[in-house]
Amino acid sequence: MFRNLPISMTAGAAAKNFSLALVLFLSVGFWNPTFSQEKKEEIKFEITVLGMKIGDLDVTRYQVGDTLHYIAESKVQIWFFGKVDVEMFTHAKYVDGYFVKSLSRSNTNRGNFLTTIYWDGKKYVVDAKNYKFENQEPIIGKVEWSPSRLFFEELQEGKKFISEVYGLTTTIKKLEPNVYETNIPGNQNQYYYQFGKLQKAVLENSIKNFQYKRVK
Repeated sequence: MFRNLPISMTAGAAAKNFSLALVLFLSVGFWNPTFSQEKKEEIKFEITVLGMKIGDLDVTRYQVGDTLHYIAESKVQIWFFGKVDVEMFTHAKYVDGYFVKSLSRSNTNRGNFLTTIYWDGKKYVVDAKNYKFENQEPIIGKVEWSPSRLFFEELQEGKKFISEVYGLTTTIKKLEPNVYETNIPGNQNQYYYQFGKLQKAVLENSIKNFQYKRVK
């Protein structure tokens, strides 16, 4: 869900792009702590680069009425041509198994970015703004999967998958039993499951790959 980075870029531009890559499939959403939360589930992951921990990711799922909410919070710090700080918070909503709304925001010391997506009854309305990237193309046809959901349920081969950050879609590919791949836009990301639970995600980047590893 991040773009390939040209080798010829300057150090400053590379740092901005790498911080954007860390945003990947997580950002800020319609969070309201006064919500009545039912059946709350929490999972913790650590974020690593080259085997070194650079941050933590907390994901939560809960039901309110007919709406299933997914929350993901992360704070990352890494040294890459200077210190890069990234705070991410994603909130996505599903109704009857379909993605219906998300608002994603990432706050970094290299810039802040915002994306909103919602189903208007006929299409998904997209307003995505990221570093050197904007997208307002609508998406036709309902979607069952986004990054927030894959932390809690095993992906399904052949299903449409939407990026909550870029508002772009792809088709989920199964590489082998319990291993899946998505490609948005041009980066192949792999997800590894055991007994239906995500254990690890490998997120490819032209500078450095990073991973989410389940810890709880």
